[in-house]
Amino acid sequence: MNTSPFQDPRANDLLSRVSEDVSLLRQDIGHLFSHATRHTLPAGVRGLADSAKNRIAAGRVYSAEHLRALRNQVNQPATAWIGGAVVVGLIAAGIYWFCKDGCCCEEMADEDI
Repeated sequence: MNTSPFQDPRANDLLSRVSEDVSLLRQDIGHLFSHATRHTLPAGVRGLADSAKNRIAAGRVYSAEHLRALRNQVNQPATAWIGGAVVVGLIAAGIYWFCKDGCCCEEMADEDI
């Protein structure tokens, strides 16, 4: 009893070969997926993880350097802070006395009218 829908022996032979080719293709696709999931993808993920670790380490070094620089700026001697405050105070007092005498304020008031 012939189970093939074709009565032609050549068509049966071609159908048999196509069936074998499809079977081999399915096996090859299975091997490809297996290899990709076991070797290719983990290697790519490892590469991404290494890149991320390197960038995080570089960022850590960069931020540590900037924090050290900021700390050095904040730890300036108190005399520098006091000297700066005195200079700002003298400038403010000079501006106050200059305007109190009426030198610039009267001229500005005349210009506004």
